[in-house]
Amino acid sequence: MNKERSLNKTIAQIWEDKYVVPLYQRNFAWGEEQIGQLIQDIYDNAPKLKNDECGNYYLGSLVVLERRDGMWEVIDGQQRLTCLHLICKYLDILKTPCLTYDSRPEVERFFADLFTKSWDNFKNDYDKVDNNKISRLKDALRTVEDFKIRTGNDDETITLKEMTSNQRAFLAEYISSKVILVRIPLPQDTDVASYFEIMNNRGEQLQSHEIVKALLMQGLDDSERNIFATIWDGCSQMDLPIQQTLSNYRSKGLFGTNFDTLNFDCLKAIETEQSNLIENRSIEEILNENTNDTNRNTGESGYEPDVKYRAIIDFPNLLMHVFRLYRSKNMTQGNDEIPLNADKMPTERPNYITNSMDFIKFLLIIRTLFDRYVIKMQGNDEEDENLKWRLLCPYRYDYNGRQILKLKNSFCGYDNNDNEEEKYLNNSRVIKQQSMLQVTFRNKKYKEWLYDLLHWLYENGENIEQVTEKSLSAHLDSWLIKYYKNLKSNWDKTDKDIMAAGTDTPHFLLNFIDYLYWIASLQENTTIRYANQIKEFQFKYYNSVEHHLPQSYQNTGTANINKIGNLCLISKRKNSSLNDKGPTEKAKIEPELQPNRRVMYQITHDYGKWGETEIEAHQNDIYDLLNQIPKLLEVPVNMCFFNDN
Repeated sequence: MNKERSLNKTIAQIWEDKYVVPLYQRNFAWGEEQIGQLIQDIYDNAPKLKNDECGNYYLGSLVVLERRDGMWEVIDGQQRLTCLHLICKYLDILKTPCLTYDSRPEVERFFADLFTKSWDNFKNDYDKVDNNKISRLKDALRTVEDFKIRTGNDDETITLKEMTSNQRAFLAEYISSKVILVRIPLPQDTDVASYFEIMNNRGEQLQSHEIVKALLMQGLDDSERNIFATIWDGCSQMDLPIQQTLSNYRSKGLFGTNFDTLNFDCLKAIETEQSNLIENRSIEEILNENTNDTNRNTGESGYEPDVKYRAIIDFPNLLMHVFRLYRSKNMTQGNDEIPLNADKMPTERPNYITNSMDFIKFLLIIRTLFDRYVIKMQGNDEEDENLKWRLLCPYRYDYNGRQILKLKNSFCGYDNNDNEEEKYLNNSRVIKQQSMLQVTFRNKKYKEWLYDLLHWLYENGENIEQVTEKSLSAHLDSWLIKYYKNLKSNWDKTDKDIMAAGTDTPHFLLNFIDYLYWIASLQENTTIRYANQIKEFQFKYYNSVEHHLPQSYQNTGTANINKIGNLCLISKRKNSSLNDKGPTEKAKIEPELQPNRRVMYQITHDYGKWGETEIEAHQNDIYDLLNQIPKLLEVPVNMCFFNDN
């Protein structure tokens, strides 16, 4: 049974064998972000769809061990392999299952039914099954079908479901013949348990952005290299404030007296100090100095911020924003657009970076602006119903003669933590705007709104601490309106009505309506019906378009079931649980309901029903809401569309 030890295999060749996920492996855990990213990456590298020459795409490795029965035990790569299994089933690449699980009958039955029933019948049957052991797989099926793939044409997207039969056939052929996995068989005498533990605890491979770092450090002297590497590594830790990751430099004045600005003049003194350190310190002294720096960086005795958050983007993708911004700053002509996608990370030193020390300062500026003026997430994961959005900035807090780094609301003068929620009311509009954009464009790649924001912050934030809440909010409203105009204009060029698109309704529009309702609720004497019923809420990663009057009622003569007056965004899991319920049964007023959904539920509750008359009335309310954009967002009339009805 000794087969090849290591071999590049196309996906078609991978599926010539059978695979089993052993019991010691965890259940399938990928969510929409990872699945969507895999689909997007394959699409981006499928030139056939874009009429270019077709090349191979290497997807990674699959570590396996051959069992006595000839099946391959999956040691590493289970998540990717399971996702590919579902994608290949959807694209009709696979006719029979090639993946099984040890001692997990629910999962075994899931895959058996998937390959014996039609896709739609399978989904309908399993929508009624409530089982935590297969919940991630059920969510994965919906993501495979409904994930909005960016095509590269402005903001145009397409799902696998929306592709033509020819497009799906091209993609299926590309995946089968050009997508490559490196399948690595382990020797038969491998201690699998020990190997699996090592795999789980191994260090990460060298990443592409680290290669760029090395290229940019070429030609620097030792002290410059030290400064460059320190700042780069500090910027790469996205889930900590930059003033904390560079605490040693903070103590030397890099972030000013109050830790809220940048003072690059101190770098010369740091460079001189490090030159002396390199020349005059022993190895033992340098190691001791590094240990002391580490203690400061990680927060000795609780004197660093204990606020935990997660950034909305990872460092490699932020770096692509910085590359585009830096090139825009330094090259006015011949400026080919740099993609906001870390998969396109340069493999050679970018020719527009001629001075590495100038670039590392620019990176630090953008990262500092990002920390202060871009929202952060607090919560266990994106599906967490308790997810909170925060906007935080650093400040110096003096305690017993020590200068301590603390975090506070970015547009608030409070220097204490007595009433955290009250502090965030002062900038709730900026948080609402950015969180709306984040849940709409959740992918870490292609964040055009974030690039636009960072560009504006750089142009207007010469003094980092002097960006005002009003100017930032006005800029974000301007971006929202421009995007809405472009979106509606593109739809108007087709034969589709954006206001009656059913499940094809852009999520941006539904989130935008929630935002406008919230703004209307804050205004005195608002004329928007039911706006006074809106309560405080958080934008969530809701990604399923819900028909309040279910689609099953479509055959009862209700003509406007797909109109936006009958639609709202909810989680896919919630959508599944509401699938068989009528409007009056759904309409339970709960805390923190999204505004549009709350209004629909309130109307249903007040009138005791929800039908064609109520949908039409609510549709008119939404037209009224959109027509009042100039008043609600305080922008010139010529920036908006009117008479949408």
